[in-house]
Amino acid sequence: MTNNMVRTTGLRTVKDDQTWRYGEQLSGTVSVTLDMDVFQAITKADRDKYFTGYTDDATDFYIKSGLPLARITSGASAGLYGPYNPSATDGRKEAVAGLLESNIHVLVTAGGWVVDDTQMVGMRFRGNVIVENLPGADVTDAVWNGDFVAVDPDTGVTKRLPNEKKTGN
Repeated sequence: MTNNMVRTTGLRTVKDDQTWRYGEQLSGTVSVTLDMDVFQAITKADRDKYFTGYTDDATDFYIKSGLPLARITSGASAGLYGPYNPSATDGRKEAVAGLLESNIHVLVTAGGWVVDDTQMVGMRFRGNVIVENLPGADVTDAVWNGDFVAVDPDTGVTKRLPNEKKTGN
């Protein structure tokens, strides 16, 4: 009697897209703790903006490097970090605290999503960036904590990203 069990696994692409970086990066990272419940609540329609290698049946995937992070200032998760979101009601719309330094491996478990090894990750708080290559929510009108400079790679024009909200003329 032959037992012919066939299992197939699909191929998935996990990209580490570093095109948001411009040139050599100065030192400037800190460790922060992510609130994975906030990441898990990202809408299905937006998941490709935030994750790489994610599918509905994935057991693991990655949060994209360069993702703008914001500090949660209210609720049970106050003090933790999640993706910047201009519509958030938990404080994440106030300012971009920094950028996720590298792709972060996430495991899908029965208890929810967890970062492989630890919830603490590296967050860049200074650097030269190509803003249009950042993953996640639109940061066009965002306030930026830290020391970030936007660079246009085609013209070389640089602009310091604002540390305060723009006011009317």
